[in-house]
Amino acid sequence: MFSTHERLKRRTPEGGINRRTYLKLLVDEYYETSNVEAQQQVTANLANFAYDPINWPFLLEAKAHELFYEIIQQSTQGVVDRLLVLHAIVGLANISLDPDTAEYIVRSNGLRRLAELLERHHTNCEIVCNVLTCFAFLINDDRAQVLRKDSILSPLLEQLRQDKNPRIANLATVLLEDIKLK
Repeated sequence: MFSTHERLKRRTPEGGINRRTYLKLLVDEYYETSNVEAQQQVTANLANFAYDPINWPFLLEAKAHELFYEIIQQSTQGVVDRLLVLHAIVGLANISLDPDTAEYIVRSNGLRRLAELLERHHTNCEIVCNVLTCFAFLINDDRAQVLRKDSILSPLLEQLRQDKNPRIANLATVLLEDIKLK
């Protein structure tokens, strides 16, 4: 359920930390700890907050989108904890409808990183579905042209549209149609 500013005020206890400060503290905590379980909890919380558009300005200010992207980028270059990758792509997919975040992703070579993530984790349904959703949210005419020419993505989407899991097959089919139509 989406929140309102009034509801956020009501849910913040007297003398409690406001949402802006809390989200900044979560991002800081991720970088200050080397404990993977603590990082998993932080990224899960941040991804959950990214679901509600009322939090997007606070998440952008805290640079949570950059944290999500950094985890994805690291995962395409080496071994990163699977839950961290899952939380990062869920968070990025949740917040990618925000125009500033979408622009950040595209400017940061994110379309390529998402294709690499899809290729690397093509057997993980949760990651695949969220990558495909993120692509779908990012599609516009210019980006569709780039994606049509991507040497990794197009063949992988053709393969995924034949997947036995109907969620993956349907998302891949819809994304291929969107790329071709735009």
